[in-house]
Amino acid sequence: MNYYIGSGFYNIENVRRLRDLLSAQGHAHTYDWTLNTRADSVDALRDIGEKERDAIKASDFVVILLPAGKGSHVELGIAIGSGVPVFIHDTTDSMTNFETTSTFYHVAQVVQLSGALEDIPSQIDAFLIESA
Repeated sequence: MNYYIGSGFYNIENVRRLRDLLSAQGHAHTYDWTLNTRADSVDALRDIGEKERDAIKASDFVVILLPAGKGSHVELGIAIGSGVPVFIHDTTDSMTNFETTSTFYHVAQVVQLSGALEDIPSQIDAFLIESA
């Protein structure tokens, strides 16, 4: 299945680890933004944004690793709006803390994950098999 991972640049190592784990299970990464350098112009932002949008829409599922920045939350919205299932992994209490949670972490299309990063691929596969 095709997938996209959203998170912030400060979380890049975890994104790369998860990418490797999901790819090792046979999933295909639609766009690897971790290979980008930070954008230095509006044109570069536009190009990256369009690639990320298209990658999300081409995905069978999206993973958002929290904590995440504003771009990741836009990606969350694109996925939800496109009908792409979303898995959110939280290493903090962002999803359950009423002061920091987002309305969209709790919609039916979003599956909340916890535990070790290495457990995410099996949690996703189990959910996808169960809902097929």
